[in-house]
Amino acid sequence: MTKQEYMQKLQEKLERFGQELQEEILEDYRQHFAEGENEGKSQEEIIEELGNIEDMIRELSEEDLPEGFPQRTLEPGSRSDAAAQENPERYGSREGGESTGSETKRSFSYSGAYKAVILEGKSANVSVSRSEDDRIHVDYEVKGVGNQLNYEYYQYEEDGTFYAGARRKKGIREEDDGEEKLVKVTLFGRTIISYGNIGNFGSDGQYIRLAVRVPKGMPRLVVKVGSGNISVSGVELESLEGNSGSGNVKLSEVVADRLKAHTGSGNVSVEHTEFISGSLDTGSGNVKGEKIRGRELKCGTGSGNIKVDSAVAEYRLSTGSGNIKARAVGAVERVDMSSGSGSIKLELEGVKGMETAVRSSCGNIYLAWENQDEEKVRNGTYAYGNSDCKVRANTGSGSIRISGRQS
Repeated sequence: MTKQEYMQKLQEKLERFGQELQEEILEDYRQHFAEGENEGKSQEEIIEELGNIEDMIRELSEEDLPEGFPQRTLEPGSRSDAAAQENPERYGSREGGESTGSETKRSFSYSGAYKAVILEGKSANVSVSRSEDDRIHVDYEVKGVGNQLNYEYYQYEEDGTFYAGARRKKGIREEDDGEEKLVKVTLFGRTIISYGNIGNFGSDGQYIRLAVRVPKGMPRLVVKVGSGNISVSGVELESLEGNSGSGNVKLSEVVADRLKAHTGSGNVSVEHTEFISGSLDTGSGNVKGEKIRGRELKCGTGSGNIKVDSAVAEYRLSTGSGNIKARAVGAVERVDMSSGSGSIKLELEGVKGMETAVRSSCGNIYLAWENQDEEKVRNGTYAYGNSDCKVRANTGSGSIRISGRQS
């Protein structure tokens, strides 16, 4: 499509609007073409940036829309119902859905062999579980007037990777207005719609949810959200990455070769999970691992507590100011623990011996082996049994308690 054809189509779509609004939008588009051409962009590149004309028109306020003009629907990748129906295997099929008042629910199903699934939630809560068949199923739900108007579901495929998520609609931005956040729809810098203060997500029943089911044996899964929570359960993967800016990350009954769970300020919780290499960390929340098995486990938090109950060969546990409590069973080879000011407690079960290097600036240190009573010791290195398990524990001002036994 050429510039002339695009502008002609735009003018035709705007004919039923008021003359003033028509001229404002047309002038904005003309300026965008002019600026793009000055930057050396082709007409095709500029048209791609401008996007679909029908989508733009549907984002205008309802009072500006001509009578009978259909409202925009939240379809995968902005594809129309007609395109999806003509080729459901490629575009995915919508299984059902409804939109009532301030609540929208959509369900989609996709088939195909993918090397990875990447989900992005922004402010949404994302949950992932195992599919009952060989298809990917997505349930998208949004509640709250502001959320429904300002966000949309999307899906696309690229280089054998399946992408899906919830994102802010094109042209909508967030600005600080005192303590309020004013959400506006803009067209190349000019405000078209102002929705006002929509409040915080999760308050007054507002939320965005994305529930995804993936087939068994999916090689890689990546989940990224800004402020929402992440929940993954019952899946088997080669690689799993869960990253939240400020929400919680919870993994349950997961099997993965490589596992990473990170949040900026929320909690990380992992239970009944197996991995070869696992990394669990948070900026200021707590880290908890229960009934987990693996080769290597790394847990870190800036100021929270760490609690693990696991069968792992090598541990690296560190916190800036929280406490560490660990129960390690089986053939443990190495445990490194450090806290800036918190206490450290370690119970080893199933080891034939331990070599403990302990240090606390001003806290008490207690060591015990087999059925012997605890012994209060000073900073230093102490050996028990065959010394196979190497333990390092260091805290700035907290206490240290370490015990070990063969069975």
